[in-house]
Amino acid sequence: MVENELRRRLELGTPLSRVVIPIALGLTRRVLLRAGATSEERRLADVLTHYYHRVGRPGSDPATPVVLIHGIADSALTWAFTIGGMARIGPVYALDLPGFGQSGSPAGKRFASIAEQTAVVAAMLREVVGRPAILVGNSMGGWVAARLALEAPELTRGIVLLDPGGALLEGRASWEPFVNTVAVPDLRAVRAIYRQMFGRVPLPLYLAQHSFQALFLRESVREFVRASVEAADLDDITASGFFAPADLRRISVPTTLIWGERDTFLPPGSFEFFRDNLPGAQIRVLKGCGHLPQREAPRAVVRLVSQFAERVRHVK
Repeated sequence: MVENELRRRLELGTPLSRVVIPIALGLTRRVLLRAGATSEERRLADVLTHYYHRVGRPGSDPATPVVLIHGIADSALTWAFTIGGMARIGPVYALDLPGFGQSGSPAGKRFASIAEQTAVVAAMLREVVGRPAILVGNSMGGWVAARLALEAPELTRGIVLLDPGGALLEGRASWEPFVNTVAVPDLRAVRAIYRQMFGRVPLPLYLAQHSFQALFLRESVREFVRASVEAADLDDITASGFFAPADLRRISVPTTLIWGERDTFLPPGSFEFFRDNLPGAQIRVLKGCGHLPQREAPRAVVRLVSQFAERVRHVK
């Protein structure tokens, strides 16, 4: 009862609600830069791409770089609470995918497809990182990481997937409820996403409903979702970017799947799809956690990725 009243009062501050998340992201960026990360840009796969770079800490392994890939409607800043810990593994790179954060979009386009996102990450590995890396991807970023591992396994030493997207399931029908929710027609939909994404919704988010809604209303998000779900009806699954079970079974690099126990953001069956079809993957379920483990359980994520890094160092 008290919590509901607090939510109602927070929702009254509409003007503030439109700027809460931009202000929070600005502060997060400043903290990240002061903590030793650098902000850099490079044209990759013909897309002006922004990324943060943190050199490895003393005693880390320069031959084990880590590349962090965010999810839909997010940015590289989602990794702010994990970059420092990841730097104990090796050098860390957290990029803004095309159309998100401070990165541009492909020329003449309003959004970047999964294939285009994957091409940018592949170019980053070749031209910036300069060696195979551990890829850590959340949601859409996990989708990209898994596609890259499938299409260019020589570029990665292994992948860590945090609540990845891209499961074809039953095609478009499986994804229609997701599409309707992320269209965020009103604040009720925003609150629904909160409950789906977070194991326990942080109360300050109720002050940020309008700015959260704006994240999903951006053209790069709307057009990506529209085009992806329409492509789910294609006969050529590979061209659509979605995974069939056989695709996942062909991934040959070491893999860990991390899933938030309370994640209901992705279509039902997504966890089981990845769990049952990734060959030899280690499976870790985080209790009480939702769709964004890097935000809700950053220490656990750093610990699991560090353990994974130790394992892949011994893989020839």
